[in-house]
Amino acid sequence: MAGTAALVLALVFVALGLAVVVGRIAAAIRVDQDARERGFSRLASLGWAMTAVVYPAGYWWQARLERLSASEANGLLQSAAQAHRLVSVVNVRCPLCDAEMVNALAVTASGALAIRRLAHCPRCDFRLDACRHCGNFLPAEDGISGQKDFTYGRCKLYRAAQPVREAYPNVAKRLEAMGYDTMKAPKRIVDSYVPLDECTGFALDEARLKVSRIRWLSRQRTALIRLSAKHPVVQP
Repeated sequence: MAGTAALVLALVFVALGLAVVVGRIAAAIRVDQDARERGFSRLASLGWAMTAVVYPAGYWWQARLERLSASEANGLLQSAAQAHRLVSVVNVRCPLCDAEMVNALAVTASGALAIRRLAHCPRCDFRLDACRHCGNFLPAEDGISGQKDFTYGRCKLYRAAQPVREAYPNVAKRLEAMGYDTMKAPKRIVDSYVPLDECTGFALDEARLKVSRIRWLSRQRTALIRLSAKHPVVQP
């Protein structure tokens, strides 16, 4: 009985492995066929097909998008946006009131996801470029448990002269003994939902943006935003 059970289990694993292999081969064949239809050379098509065995998205969400016609691109952009209740892929649903923020997202010169300056909700004024979504934001620490408090903190990019008791409380007495009453330190962020007035150095932290319940953040979304820059959709 034990031998029979082991044999059955082995056959199941072999069948699953074969199913995976067949699926990957089928995906590679689809990529090869589509790439040729899109005008890629036979060698390039074969290369993308081989890549698809491991990473099929590399073709469908990168190379293929570059070969779409204007009508195909606009159709893809509109259907993707509508699937998420948006007019455009560069728009965002406010996590607080569900209003649509227009032209909130963009991509950098290197193709990374970015937030447009002053991107905010037209209904409740929720800011996407708030400090809490920035990689330069240093959240406060709970003095008892050591947990991070993202409602306020400091900015490691901008510095200002501050009393040492506020800027460096752990070594304030030593600094005062050395004659320092004030020192430059990371600027205080009283409310992390609002950016500093002088800020021009916002650096998006996608993980923090997800914590704020901003939906549909993915590589595919970023690829679509890059595509929309090439084929802009006119918004009402």
